[in-house]
Amino acid sequence: MSTTDNTSETVNLADWLNHSGIAEADANRAVRAANESGEPLASVVRRLGFLSDMAIADALAKANALPRLSLDDFAEEDPANATISPEFLKANQACIAQADEKRLLLALADPHTPGIADAIALATGKSVELALAPLSDIDAALARYFGVSERGLDPLHAAGSDDADAEHLRDLASEAPVVRLVNDLIKDALEQRASDIHVEPYRNHLRIRFRIDGVLHDRETSSAALAQLVVSRIKIIADLDIAERRRPQDGRARVSIAGTPLDLRIATTPSAHGESVVIRILEDRDAEVDLHTLGLGKKDEILLRERLAAPFGLILVVGPTGGGKTTTLAGAISTLNTPERKVISIEDPVEYQIDGVTQIAVQPAIGLTFATALRSVLRQDPDVIVVGELRDRETAEIAVNAALTGHLVLATLHANTAAGAPARLIDMGVDPSLLRSTLRLILSQRLIRVLCPSCRKKIKGNWTHTGCDQCTNTGYRGRSGLFESIDLGASLLDLIQPGLSALEFERAAREAGAASLIDDGRNKIAEGITDADEIWRVLGERIETRS
Repeated sequence: MSTTDNTSETVNLADWLNHSGIAEADANRAVRAANESGEPLASVVRRLGFLSDMAIADALAKANALPRLSLDDFAEEDPANATISPEFLKANQACIAQADEKRLLLALADPHTPGIADAIALATGKSVELALAPLSDIDAALARYFGVSERGLDPLHAAGSDDADAEHLRDLASEAPVVRLVNDLIKDALEQRASDIHVEPYRNHLRIRFRIDGVLHDRETSSAALAQLVVSRIKIIADLDIAERRRPQDGRARVSIAGTPLDLRIATTPSAHGESVVIRILEDRDAEVDLHTLGLGKKDEILLRERLAAPFGLILVVGPTGGGKTTTLAGAISTLNTPERKVISIEDPVEYQIDGVTQIAVQPAIGLTFATALRSVLRQDPDVIVVGELRDRETAEIAVNAALTGHLVLATLHANTAAGAPARLIDMGVDPSLLRSTLRLILSQRLIRVLCPSCRKKIKGNWTHTGCDQCTNTGYRGRSGLFESIDLGASLLDLIQPGLSALEFERAAREAGAASLIDDGRNKIAEGITDADEIWRVLGERIETRS
């Protein structure tokens, strides 16, 4: 589309919201605010946090039939050779992305910006073609061309030095441009289904990565001058000490992004070029989790349901951090959550809101640990107790004793395999005789990426993928569980003695018919759920497939 009038052929100012997926109430509120203030509608939507920069650009591009650019589509150097001032471009949220002898491509954050195309056409003597781009990408391109920092942060460069005054830094990090930058970062992560945001400063740039379906992906690279401001803003959100940059810090924050309530767990650590930050995103989830949707094999699901029906005993769910243990517990809780049972859970934090269950979030800062909460719970007449994690001897002993005195106890434990769980508890100091009396089932799990349903293919008997827009060309979309379970019969319980060998216990479990994670991986490959490369990535073992 070529034009010198960027408003004459556009749709009604509010129509583009229909392409954005925004809630009707939010759209109406934004339109009213824009009408009352005279502020551009896109700016109002962005300011109110209803949509991210990327979502706004997508909707405007679709509604106006304009190309949608990303930062990679911009030239490496200013295509206009400084004939247009950066101040003019910044003021109009615009940037020249490409140019040749006769035409140039003008990227806009809002195509309804009046008069800008005519002005640039007059100044350059070239025809102007319009495109849409996220405001964050336009700011980054301007920074690339003119040596200024993103989001109009030129005056903030002074804060990049290590000796910046803490109060001055706090003030700068609380300014609207920095607040918007960090909010957009979290919104983009949420829209891309990321579980974690990694903010990593280096000598010449700030690297940002998202962990999506368990794998890290580069999101963007920003100016190194922004690193301290971005980190400071994140620390302010988590109520951390922005003046302390020599020691690691941990914090939490409760925020609402684009109408979605989130819990953020934030960890900082000093690095060679500043503080590295990881943000874990925990979205409030109030939908019940069905055990049938977790990826359990038929045998494992039947076994788990049988053990959940027992009046007492200990059920362990083991695996590494981020392996899906909390979701499995949520599925078990949903199964047990009936009117005749009192279910109490102790979690860190509460990730799934389950109506009918008393859920307690531990708060170590005030002395509410797993152990102290568990003692209190025992006085609340529970039928089922769920312990988010057996972290220490005290918590483990209380949980085991609760299972011994007529309660059904579910808990997670960090162990590499199901067979390693009893030895792990014994190493923590739990009496083996108590474990023999209480332990009923051990479930071990991992999370694997699922082949994208839009581009998976079966070639010569093997499932593979090609990559597509639906999975951002990764070939995978979403995750499923990979499981192994050990049912504790008499022969296995007899092995739980001081000095128990995890290898010996595993050998006996296999002889008793317990399948392994590899066995479940092989089944999921055959069913087309995942492929051999993903099993290798997660378990480090190759599975031969048919040629």
